[in-house]
Amino acid sequence: MSTKAAAGVPAHIVRRNARTKLLGIRLLNYLTNHVINHVPSYTLRHAWYRYVLGIRLGDRASILLSCYVWFYSPGLIRRDGVSIGDRTRINRGCCLDVRSGLQIGHDVSISPEVMILTTQHDVNDPGFGLTGKPITIEDHVFIGARATILPGVRLGRGSVIAAGAVVTKDVEPLQIVGGVPARPLGRRAIDPHYRLGERAPVFE
Repeated sequence: MSTKAAAGVPAHIVRRNARTKLLGIRLLNYLTNHVINHVPSYTLRHAWYRYVLGIRLGDRASILLSCYVWFYSPGLIRRDGVSIGDRTRINRGCCLDVRSGLQIGHDVSISPEVMILTTQHDVNDPGFGLTGKPITIEDHVFIGARATILPGVRLGRGSVIAAGAVVTKDVEPLQIVGGVPARPLGRRAIDPHYRLGERAPVFE
């Protein structure tokens, strides 16, 4: 018997409350990822990400249309530990898995359809449970289109992730990596200090 039921709350009311809470979470997920992320207004989308999901968005940070924010899975809801730095741009169709924590620095450029995954299933768990580690992306990182960043990775300042790469371990500052799994290809010729431009155009 649950604690609430033992305290005098009937079991059917406990179950009903749990179902109601789950319905609310699923509705929030639907609105976030199938309605809000298609609204062509930065003001509305960013207000939702800040005040409903609790994401800390820096000055002139931009999350473009069709970004999927993965903040919920059974038994796991993330409402803190997520920040996106000043002037960072997250392009169209990206997936941000924030369930185990995600920190993105300033002036980071994330190309279309990048997947950043902080949580995955444990294939050796008899219950196929979830396990996760936070991802940290430092300032001035550039991530190419359709790259995938896996749980627990740190991308060092100014590093470059080639398009289509699958990053399974930490990347050193200024290092360029590519391939599946990603491996070092070289180093960036500059130590970047640029500031990315203004927010992306309307309807983006």
